[in-house]
Amino acid sequence: MVEPKCPECEIQGVKHIVSSESDERSKGGDAWFDIVHCDQCGHVYGVFNKVSLGPTVELPKLPQIRRP
Repeated sequence: MVEPKCPECEIQGVKHIVSSESDERSKGGDAWFDIVHCDQCGHVYGVFNKVSLGPTVELPKLPQIRRP
């Protein structure tokens, strides 16, 4: 199996790809994001949301169209 390699420091292995919670918190105290990064050099692979909020505006309902 091929081990992933960090594009910045070139260290190899899945064990070096880790995630940390963001400092930003919701009102309930949950972290907003997970940050996936290299544990050796800090290269960021991606940021993924943990808290997803619904729309704050209620959209109007569209009338149904009758088809013959």
